[in-house]
Amino acid sequence: MGFAITWCAVPEAAADEFLQRIGLIDTGKTEEIPESLIGVAHLDTGWRLLWYNKYDCPFLGEAQRRELSANHDLLYCLVEEHCMASSSEMWSGGSRKWWISHEGIDGPQGLDTSGDLPAVFPQIRREMEAQQLAEGGETADVDFIFEIPLLVAKSITGFKHDEVCQHVVGDVFEIMAEGSRPSSLLSRFFGKR
Repeated sequence: MGFAITWCAVPEAAADEFLQRIGLIDTGKTEEIPESLIGVAHLDTGWRLLWYNKYDCPFLGEAQRRELSANHDLLYCLVEEHCMASSSEMWSGGSRKWWISHEGIDGPQGLDTSGDLPAVFPQIRREMEAQQLAEGGETADVDFIFEIPLLVAKSITGFKHDEVCQHVVGDVFEIMAEGSRPSSLLSRFFGKR
């Protein structure tokens, strides 16, 4: 068994508006481990984390990320451990600033990047590639290249999906439910929701 999830983080100051814009409602219930479909956690690193317990969250597509990041940063991660695929990307000002992706279906090789990558990226890449080589390179039973996008995201927020995160305030995820999403200005103009 492995994770197949989407998570994103926004600065705490923008988080309430962000959740309202995507139409999430707090159920009043909490859990220590995010097992529900949608959970939210406050991080003491200044970020609010949204956990979606499936790969490729339907309400955080590229068009939504563009719109939702117009006034603040949005860090978006995809994790699919069954085929060892991972990615992280930073959005700000309505555009994607950088992107790191690993598709590990053919083994621990291949890393795609674009944009102005965080300064920590080269160091993380060197460390993971060295560990991969030490374990047997492309024939190893582990895929350290998979970790690179996720470790870069962790360097920003303090969160990684498969680690106990000491930055989760109160050690709880608030269970959220989907409500109605406010329509965007463009969709109201064109009569779509």
